[in-house]
Amino acid sequence: MVDRTTAPLVKEDKILVEGRVQYITLHLPNNLELTIINTYASRTSRSRAPLWRGISEANFTSDHTIIGGDFNHLEERGTGVSARERRMHRRESSAWHQLTLQYGLTDAWTLDSFRKMSKKTFTFDNGRKGQGSAVSRIDKFLVSQELDARGGRIEAAPSIRRISDHSPLVLTIWGRQSAPPTPPTYFDVTLLKEEESKAALLDAWTGN
Repeated sequence: MVDRTTAPLVKEDKILVEGRVQYITLHLPNNLELTIINTYASRTSRSRAPLWRGISEANFTSDHTIIGGDFNHLEERGTGVSARERRMHRRESSAWHQLTLQYGLTDAWTLDSFRKMSKKTFTFDNGRKGQGSAVSRIDKFLVSQELDARGGRIEAAPSIRRISDHSPLVLTIWGRQSAPPTPPTYFDVTLLKEEESKAALLDAWTGN
């Protein structure tokens, strides 16, 4: 995760959950900090919920935040056909909404400020045909609003089947802010179905 170029910038580099979540905080020019969190989530919704709560409870305070990796879940319809366990259940959904609201995160793939550099729309493909086929976009990068304002590009690279059934996802962020953050193009109504999610949404709106 660290090479000779980035090593002098490292402020903190720790494992948050063994085998599942690690992060690095970089001290950037102009006295800015960037925290990059890498996650490899479980296949079950029950096991994923504590991961999202743990990242929230870490309470990162950097100027910019990125969470990337294999999230192993689907947020909405249209991201692919996959196993039932990759749908979010109530507890995971509540923890997930709290996490994304707390850090102001949005899936970079859905943002107009990040140019799509490939025609691929899925990052996972089990290689099977017919009813056994499973394709989805369970690998992603979530970026904070400040990075949305900078923009960049994102690409699902070709997969190497003998190595993995996942495609590498490549995120590039421009060095300077190019536009104001992209206004949300949709509202997740599931936020209004649970008291915890409604409370998190209200806190985000009021700045608490």
